[in-house]
Amino acid sequence: MYDDTERYPNRDDIIDCAHQAEDALRRLARITIQRPSMTPADIDIVLAQLAGAVAALPQAATQLSDMLGHAHDDFDLAMDTLTNAADPTVAINTARLHLDAIREPAVEVYRRLDAAHQETAHVSASDPVVTNAGPMSPPARRPEHRQPPPSAGGGRPVAVRPAP
Repeated sequence: MYDDTERYPNRDDIIDCAHQAEDALRRLARITIQRPSMTPADIDIVLAQLAGAVAALPQAATQLSDMLGHAHDDFDLAMDTLTNAADPTVAINTARLHLDAIREPAVEVYRRLDAAHQETAHVSASDPVVTNAGPMSPPARRPEHRQPPPSAGGGRPVAVRPAP
C-alpha cells in the first residue's frame, strides 16, 4: 500500500496518480481481451483490487470538486476559444455538479465488484481440464452481451445485443 502520510502532495503527484490509474485500467482491459485461463481465486484478487479502487472514487471526486471551488476563488479564470461557453464560473459549477453526482453510481459499481469478489472468494479450483487441444476453457460471452441484474434504484434497462 502506498503511504503518503509524511508528505504533502503537489500537483505533479496528483496528475501522475491519475495517469497511472488510467494506464492500469487500460492495461487490464487489454490483457484480459483473450480471456486467459485463471482460477476463480486469481480472478477474486483482481475483483478485490478493482473494488478497492472504485471505492476511492467518491472521495477523490469530492476532493477534486472542492479543489475546483478553491481554484475558482484563488485564480483569475477565463475560458479558451475552443468552447462556446463564456463564463468560467458556470463551467466550474457544472463540473462540480458532475463530480458530486459520481458518488451514487460509484458506490453501486463498488457493491457489484465487491459482491462478485465475495462470491469468488469461496470457490476453489482443481487442475485445468485437458482436451486434445490442451487446457482450454470455452470462450466467454463478451460483457456487452450480458446484462447485470436490475439495480435496487430502478435504473433504466440497458439494450443488449444478441450474441453472435
